[in-house]
This record gives sequence, C-alpha cells and structure tokens, in this order.
Amino acid sequence: MTIKKPVRKTEPEVSPTDIDRVINAGSPPPGVEAEYNIQKEIKFQMVIPSELCRLIDNARQLTKTSRRTWLLQAAQEKLEREGKL
Repeated sequence: MTIKKPVRKTEPEVSPTDIDRVINAGSPPPGVEAEYNIQKEIKFQMVIPSELCRLIDNARQLTKTSRRTWLLQAAQEKLEREGKL
C-alpha cells in the first residue's frame, strides 16, 4: 500500500484592488469625522404601543420604507415645522 501526500487546494489569487476595497470599506480612522462630515449616531431601543406600530406600518407601506427611515423622516419633518431644524 502506497502512502500519498494529501493534495492541498490552492488559494484563489486576490488582486490588490480587492484588498484595498476591503481595507477601505470600514469606518474612517478616529478623529477625522469632521473631514468626512460624519455625524455620530446614538443607538437606543424604543418601545411603542402595538396600535401605533400598526398605524406606522400602514403609513410606511405606501412609500415602502423601513420603520427606522420612516420614523427619522417623521421626526425631521416635525422639527422643521417647529423651526428647530
């Protein structure tokens, strides 16, 4: 019985362009937010009554936007009406 070396699969070649795309896909380095005009986001959870959620879902289906986008647009519109934005 002969023993053969296992055949190793070769890695696919990756171009330098692909490497640069992956490296640059992340966030910019710290301290350059002003240079890129990036606003920090604050994340939080929100609990809303089921009836209000249903009304929001019905309203946003017309525009086919996500709840997050719909709520952000609604808040922005309200702040603009009140002259605070």
